[in-house]
Amino acid sequence: MHTSSSVEKPVPESDNDQKDPPFHSSTTRKTAVVIFTHLINAHPSLDSLMAIYNGTRLYLNGLPEKAPYFVTVDGIKDNTEGDLFLRESRENRNKYDEYIRRLQIYFKDHDNVKLFIAGKNIGLANIIRRVIEILPPETMYMYLFQHDLPLVREINHTDILATAEANDKMRLVGFKGEHPIRQPCGDDITSESGILYRRFKQWTDRNHFVRVDHYKNDILPKVTSVFPEDNMHKPTRLNCTYFAPYYYEAGKGGPFYEHTDASERYGHKLYERVKRGEVPYSSLSKVNIMIMKQKGVNITELEQYKNH
Repeated sequence: MHTSSSVEKPVPESDNDQKDPPFHSSTTRKTAVVIFTHLINAHPSLDSLMAIYNGTRLYLNGLPEKAPYFVTVDGIKDNTEGDLFLRESRENRNKYDEYIRRLQIYFKDHDNVKLFIAGKNIGLANIIRRVIEILPPETMYMYLFQHDLPLVREINHTDILATAEANDKMRLVGFKGEHPIRQPCGDDITSESGILYRRFKQWTDRNHFVRVDHYKNDILPKVTSVFPEDNMHKPTRLNCTYFAPYYYEAGKGGPFYEHTDASERYGHKLYERVKRGEVPYSSLSKVNIMIMKQKGVNITELEQYKNH
């Protein structure tokens, strides 16, 4: 407080207010950014993560400088076969531990960035559940970013937030990636600044903006899979006016993010893992092989590894 004569007058909030710095203001904390990571071959390098983190700082126009960030690290898979993620081994454990050490060092002076490190592998859906439990009470919205989907185009966060505040029905906002957006449903929303949001029956857990309560009360109770989208396609088809995402700029134009496949689970990157003996041919699904073929992998050469 400052005084003038003998009457105390409150000082307006400012960036220099030591009692209420920006990180502690409700406006700054209204939207959180959550970045999901797990062990990949490129670890312990932070390059993949930093492409996501720096992309959000560069392309989320209007996001407060001290918005809360949560960087999550899922645990390592055990040795049960059935998917294409890296599994527990001495080499992978060393990578994982060094990756975490580097994260802790890099973000040690970032008071708005918190690390959530799972003690064991719990999967994306459970990571989201755990993060929601520790969000600041003022946080009403969040961006969810996967570790290999860096932004490549500007997104007007100020407009998204203002439009969500003015329209309760805008629960989730998606962003176009490398695939076309199809199956529009329901209505459009045009923001005050002229950005068009169009609802589509394409629910995805790739990069998106969402109301925290929508995840907590509507989405996660339906999710039993590792990936929320596995359980959300059907509800979205059956009740598109409630569950279908509004796509930023109506899903038109170029992609807002690129898929770098840091997990090496698709196309030529997956083929190289098979060649190295890291992934047995028997672990490949029909969909894996179909996508590899679509991306130009020589399937005849791939089949040479059937008995390896």
